[in-house]
Amino acid sequence: MERIEPTRALAVKVWWAFLWRSVVFALLAGFAVGFLFAMAALLLKLPPETVSAVSGLFGVVLGALLSIESMYRVLGKKFAGFEVALLKTEE
Repeated sequence: MERIEPTRALAVKVWWAFLWRSVVFALLAGFAVGFLFAMAALLLKLPPETVSAVSGLFGVVLGALLSIESMYRVLGKKFAGFEVALLKTEE
């Protein structure tokens, strides 16, 4: 396996692959979860402050999980001419 030295152009390709996935996942999940929270709040007649606090905390956790999933997918992706690999080092 030939090791390729990182360049800014390669960094942009990997960054963009991660970023667009994260944004799409976050928008879709945010819309779906926001809709569900809004419906639950209306049905249960919850105060807006409670809904805001709970949905904010849930959004942070969901965002972290989705960004991990995005990174996982990028690590498994084959780019044109290279792929991101994890190599074991000797301790």
